[in-house]
Amino acid sequence: MTSGSGKICVDQQERVAVVTPRGEVDLNDLTEVVDPFAQVLSDVATDATLVDLSQVTFADSVFLNQILVTCSGHAVKGRPLVLCGPLHDVVRRLLQITGYRHFPATRRRPAGCLGSTAHL
Repeated sequence: MTSGSGKICVDQQERVAVVTPRGEVDLNDLTEVVDPFAQVLSDVATDATLVDLSQVTFADSVFLNQILVTCSGHAVKGRPLVLCGPLHDVVRRLLQITGYRHFPATRRRPAGCLGSTAHL
C-alpha cells in the first residue's frame, strides 16, 4: 500500500504502515486526513502503524482528534500505533497541552528507522 494525497503520504514497509502528514494540517484538510488513517486501519496487510509527525508544521484540534480516533481504532484491533518526530514546536505544544502522556509512544524517528519499528 502506497498512496499520497497532498497532505498525507501512506507507505507500507514490511507489515508496518508509515503515515506521514505534511505541512499545516487543520480543519480545511479534514477529508485528506480521515481517509488515509481509515485506509491504514482497515488494511489486513498491516500489523502496526507508525505516524511520522516530523513534517507537520502546524496542527489543530481536528488533526488531534483524528490521532485520538486512530489511536482508539488501533487499540480496539490490538494493533500498535507509534507517533514519532522530531516534532515541530507547535505540534509538541499541542500534544503537551492536551496531555500527550495518554497517547501511544511518541519517539524521535532515527534516520532510516524502520528497523526500529519491526518489534512493534
